[in-house]
Amino acid sequence: MTSDHDARGRSELSPPQARSTHGSRPNSRPNSRPTSRQNSPTRASSRPPGSRPVSWFVQTNSEYANMYENYGGTRSQDVSDAEDDHSHAERGTPRKPKSRAPSIIKPSNEKIATPGSNRPSMHPTFIKEDYATDDSSNSSVDEVEVPPVRGTVTPLKASFLLGKAFVGTGVLFLPKAFKNGGILFSCLCLAVVAVVCCVAFLMLVKVRLVIRESFQDIGKTLFGPYMRLAVLVSVFLSQVGFCCAYLIFVSQNIDAVVQTFTRCTFHGIQEKIYIFVPLVILIPLVLIRRMSILSLPSMLANLFIIFGIVYLWYFSIDSLATHGAGPDIQLFNSDDFALFIGTAVFSFEGIGLVIPITESMAEPEKFPRVLAMTISVVAFIFASVGALCYTAFGSNVQTIVVLNLPVTSGWTITVEILYSLAIILSVPLMLSPASKILENGIFNTKSGGLDTKVKMQKNVLRIALICACAVISFVVGGPNLDKFVSFVGSVACMPLCFIFPAMFHYKACAKTTKEKVLDIILGVVGILAMLFTLYITIRSWVVQASPDADLDRCSVFE
Repeated sequence: MTSDHDARGRSELSPPQARSTHGSRPNSRPNSRPTSRQNSPTRASSRPPGSRPVSWFVQTNSEYANMYENYGGTRSQDVSDAEDDHSHAERGTPRKPKSRAPSIIKPSNEKIATPGSNRPSMHPTFIKEDYATDDSSNSSVDEVEVPPVRGTVTPLKASFLLGKAFVGTGVLFLPKAFKNGGILFSCLCLAVVAVVCCVAFLMLVKVRLVIRESFQDIGKTLFGPYMRLAVLVSVFLSQVGFCCAYLIFVSQNIDAVVQTFTRCTFHGIQEKIYIFVPLVILIPLVLIRRMSILSLPSMLANLFIIFGIVYLWYFSIDSLATHGAGPDIQLFNSDDFALFIGTAVFSFEGIGLVIPITESMAEPEKFPRVLAMTISVVAFIFASVGALCYTAFGSNVQTIVVLNLPVTSGWTITVEILYSLAIILSVPLMLSPASKILENGIFNTKSGGLDTKVKMQKNVLRIALICACAVISFVVGGPNLDKFVSFVGSVACMPLCFIFPAMFHYKACAKTTKEKVLDIILGVVGILAMLFTLYITIRSWVVQASPDADLDRCSVFE
């Protein structure tokens, strides 16, 4: 098995490391493209003797989890410092503190192929480099041209990673969202959101070719520290919102399973109380800082989600063939259609992993085609689940669609249990960016690698964060889940998906009038859509919208 450093691959090598790696090969050209044998850390030749080969699926899940190392901020300080401390301890030398010199943005003569084109970009390319120097060193900082380091991920694996970033348990919220928007409006709106997200993601990739920094540091480079803070706040709110929505989902599923096994004879615990039950498992898991350890729970969660989606397809089609369409199917719901817009953006929010996936590709010039194909497939999955389930159940569709499935069916119980496990296993990975943002903001560069007090404080912070998510979920409650999902999509996801990429592309890449107009239109539409959907969502909380239809799940036991 490869180590965690190897699993992260060449995409996480710092520029000086990348140069030394290329320079260590004799007779190699400075700008030559590395071969797969030289560049791949996971080939059989690089594995220790006697080790078993890693399956493609397991390796891909490990790479997906490792991409969260830099999601929402810098790599976990405790992980990197612990590794540095361990290496210095083995040598018996103290670790010198590092100071960061100012970032440098300089023109590069390097020609980089723009996404979707085989021609090199004619725009000047700026490469931003950070340098870490020892305090004892008096060496000056030199400007050095750095060739981009290619990864090892194939287009197929990149498509799989993107699909994992988009398709999650949020797909179960879509049937109720289709009721809020109407089946025709929802299908059209979902297609529009998919296209706009694809364009915005490609804009961000182009910006990344100009400013080789993370999402939030691109904002700092272009607009100053307040923009970096805005990006981090949006990432924090989106990830916390995901976790809160998932905990509500788990509580309703647990209640449904308990009522099924007890034949509706147990009423000692309210449904909302079940929100706190998963904390028994989640608190130990959120203390894990090395993302590769969470790859196995993530892989199991993906298998459970796939199983649930397939069963929803089967049951909804069978129900339509046997019983016909459900009652009161609407093409357009003029009262609650704005709630669907927020939910659609919530479903497609995965922009934080676009840059890491692009960097990990061996052929990043193919990323636009991979992204377009993946989003098309994801949009089809979303539209099919939402439209089929809404058509099958009609106005009786629940916020969590698995509650519409037959109560006594063994398959239904299996789906409810597996989906609950999928969410519980997904929450630690989803919450890790928010935890890192808080830790970096409060502790700055302090590390828990050697300081036990700092480590304990960070652990308490992570426990407090997951408990706060549970309290928020308890306050929101199951009846307001669709409104909460729309609220998160409006406040946190729309800036990440629409507004920030348009602003960054306008300042860094837009050269022609057409490009500038497109950026302005995307940014303005994103702001208007955010304000409008936010207003409708808040109004639906104040003026109660139509609640979920009452389903007597216990009548079958009488």
